[in-house]
Amino acid sequence: MYSKPIPINFEDGRKTRDILYVKGITKRNDTLHIFVNHWPSKYGGTMESEPRRWQTAETLKSVTDSIFNTNLYANIIIIGDLNDTPEDVSVREKLKSHTSYHYFASTELYNLTYNAHYKYGLGTHKYQGEWSLIDNIIVSGALLNKKNKIYTTVEDAKVFNAPFLLKKDERNVGFQPFRTYMGFTYQGGFADHLPVFLDL
Repeated sequence: MYSKPIPINFEDGRKTRDILYVKGITKRNDTLHIFVNHWPSKYGGTMESEPRRWQTAETLKSVTDSIFNTNLYANIIIIGDLNDTPEDVSVREKLKSHTSYHYFASTELYNLTYNAHYKYGLGTHKYQGEWSLIDNIIVSGALLNKKNKIYTTVEDAKVFNAPFLLKKDERNVGFQPFRTYMGFTYQGGFADHLPVFLDL
């Protein structure tokens, strides 16, 4: 097992969370590369904060490209709160993650949570009454090859929306994530996001 933080260095000196890189060997003696993310928030406005998410995506893309340069069939999983949806510029263009599942190239990245949202209407975060999918699972094309030692499918990326993780949305219709705190008030919940997971 190997792990290291990948720092994000903004020109304006602002700080953000590192990306955690973990590499390990599976039971089938294959290497798995995992990147755990929490990208810069939209605090201060979407337009003002967007370039920071672009740079974070570009930094991550450079690392995954370097892995592909040494192994064209690398097994890569990118997961976490990207604070952007699969269709936003940072995820779609800067990280270059695809949302089309007709063909899988081993050295390309594919956003599997796009399917969960647009096929089943699921989101992970609710803001002003609207659900959005900002917690993403992205994998390399090699992991979508069923002949691989370890693999997954488009259908195996899911949003975990069990009833105990939700509470009635008093201001809007339906439900919302059951948070631990609402402001400074302790509610006894779990988080303001629903978790995502991937079956391998």
